[in-house]
Amino acid sequence: MTTLKRNKGVRCAALVGVLAVLHLTIVSTGDAQTMGAGLLAGTVRDSVGQPIERATVCTIIQESRGFGRAHCGRPDSTGTYRVDSLPASRLRFTVTCAGVRPFDGRLVASDSVQIQAGSQVHRDWIVSRADCDPRPLRRVTRTFRGHYTPGFESSRFVPCAADAWFIPADSLETYPYDAHRAWARFQPTIARKRIVWPDVQRDSYGNPRFYVRWRGTVIGPGHYGHMGMSPFEILVDSLLELRAPGTHDCS
Repeated sequence: MTTLKRNKGVRCAALVGVLAVLHLTIVSTGDAQTMGAGLLAGTVRDSVGQPIERATVCTIIQESRGFGRAHCGRPDSTGTYRVDSLPASRLRFTVTCAGVRPFDGRLVASDSVQIQAGSQVHRDWIVSRADCDPRPLRRVTRTFRGHYTPGFESSRFVPCAADAWFIPADSLETYPYDAHRAWARFQPTIARKRIVWPDVQRDSYGNPRFYVRWRGTVIGPGHYGHMGMSPFEILVDSLLELRAPGTHDCS
């Protein structure tokens, strides 16, 4: 999670809204729950009961020396979300809806909720989707081949053409470059510390590039990863092949 120093006069809700747009501190559904901590769960839907998948539910937990840590959760295809590892206290939560362009999110709801230690609190949100990105949010699960560059700012997966999920309607002219790339995130089923990364050449910024064949779920289009600049996200659940890139990788 990203730690931010609290500036005088800046409202907690505003900070949460910015974090939700940037996707810097997202805690996804299914992440581990800290022992003894509280949990907020529920749904985010519109007035007719349809799920709003492009929302983010966030709160900022104040810590020592004036620092705050954002805890967030995103709804799944049914509109169900969860925010883990919360202290027992009354916290203000905000619901932000992502827009079409980066940094174009909208604060659509806000309320305080009493969190109980070691238990789950249920909170449903009914919000307007008027300011949300209107594109259908797709989830594609299968085995993908392509090239992966890890790193906090540089993480990206570019699939082989035969395995690409991108369609022209995804763009809406919001991604002038690298429209096919995805921010890669590993599911807890993969022990990253046990992955043996091969020795490969690095680019001028020192970033390595690997050929991978892995299984996972691509989600998007939207704003994912560092500064929300990746149009897709891939949640990797199994790593099938990892090696240095070659000439005929995508043949």
